Formats: sequence, structure tokens, C-alpha cells
Amino acid sequence: MTPPKPLTPSLTPGRRFDLIFLFGVFTVFSPLAIDMYLPALPTIAADFQVSISAIEHSLASYFLGVAIGQAIVGPVSDRFGRRAPLLTGLGLYALGSAVCALAQGPLSLDAARFVQAMGGCAGSVLARACVRDIFPPGEAARIFAQMLLVLSVSPLFAPLLGGWLLLIGSWRDLFW
Repeated sequence: MTPPKPLTPSLTPGRRFDLIFLFGVFTVFSPLAIDMYLPALPTIAADFQVSISAIEHSLASYFLGVAIGQAIVGPVSDRFGRRAPLLTGLGLYALGSAVCALAQGPLSLDAARFVQAMGGCAGSVLARACVRDIFPPGEAARIFAQMLLVLSVSPLFAPLLGGWLLLIGSWRDLFW
């Protein structure tokens, strides 16, 4: 009788680090997109000549996109694999970011933020799914803890980074 095959092939320490780093990067897309533009809200409102509350709707639009996107991405990736939904999500995120940078008013910004969120949530959903797929449960728990550490500090630094970028560029540069 042959011994059972391991669930995952053995990973070199370098490949393991690369994967964990990549999953951490995918996990921070949404927090960065949420928090990095917060210091620019008054500037965006002044540029569009509307109240700040009209621009704050873009934040609600983003959260709606994340909620709907997560409900779609998980089942789609279970059915069709991880790669295509991840690449589609990254494409939507990039497209939404570009449209945000080119927005001509609060409604176009809201719509672009929704698209950006639909794509951005794919990274965090699929990073977790890939960890579950690749690593055994005990090791996956440790990796989730490391990813949570990255996720927990990103909202602390994103507004700071956004504020610094505003000193050298416009609010539109934050989305580029």
C-alpha cells in the first residue's frame, strides 16, 4: 500500500514567502482603496463644487461593491478556479481606479468606486481561498494571522500615505 499523497506539494522557503507576501498584497487592496482617499474628501468636494457629504456617498458605494463582489467572487472561483476571477478582479480594480481618477462629478465617482470595489474584493477573497487550498489547516491558521497583521495596519497607514501624496499631487493621483 502506498502512502497517501500530501494535499499540497512541498514549497521551498522562498516560494512560501513569495506566496504569503502576494496574498498579503491582495488582502490590502480594499483597505488602501477605502482609506487612502479619505484625506482628499474636502478637496474632491471643492473640485466638484458639491458638499463633502455628496462625496462621502462614494464610500458607501465602495462598501456596497465589496459586499456584492464578495458574494459573487467566492462561488465563481469555486466553480471556475482561482486564476480567472482573480485576474478579472484585478482588471476591474484597475479600471475602476482609472475611472475614479478621470471622474467628472460625484455620480461618476460613485459608479467608479463601485466597480473598483467589485474588483478589489477579489484579492482578499481569493487570497484566503488560496491559503486554504495550498496549506494544511495548522499552517493556514498561522498564515491567516500574518495576513491579518498586514490587514490591520494598512488602515493606519493608508490615510497618512494619501495625505502625503496630496502634498505633491492632486486627489486624482491617489487613484492612479
